[in-house]
Amino acid sequence: MSSGDYFERARAVSASVLFAAAAAAIIGSVLDWVVVAQTPPDVPADQLDRLPPFTGIELGDGWYVIGAAIVVLISAFLIVMKGRYAWLAFLGCVVIGGIAISDYRNVGELHLQLEAIGRDPRPGVGLTLVAAAGLVGLIAAVGSIAASPSNRDAD
Repeated sequence: MSSGDYFERARAVSASVLFAAAAAAIIGSVLDWVVVAQTPPDVPADQLDRLPPFTGIELGDGWYVIGAAIVVLISAFLIVMKGRYAWLAFLGCVVIGGIAISDYRNVGELHLQLEAIGRDPRPGVGLTLVAAAGLVGLIAAVGSIAASPSNRDAD
């Protein structure tokens, strides 16, 4: 068994994890990002759109996550096909994780920004899924970088 076989398998595993992380980030973007523990019992009909839960798409950050996840999907495909472009997956995962962690830490501010109704805002399952996808994808991207051939080998 040659050493190239090991690196090809490592890239394949990393690319598979990157595919899964990108899919999880896209799914998480359309799930709940901000939920509240308590909503008022009676909300006027003209204010129903201010009732949580809010998705990442409604907040706007979900679109950036979806864009970065598409970059990760494309780079994972290129990792499998050409063995390169792992750095692109790394950058995409940094964007996904950075947005998710920023929103996770400032969920109360997001709630105020949307002028939402309810008490005790908390991160939703979608935001948690996106944060996890960013972290797992980042680890897989580093694995892909480590298993990718260097430019010196191309000569």
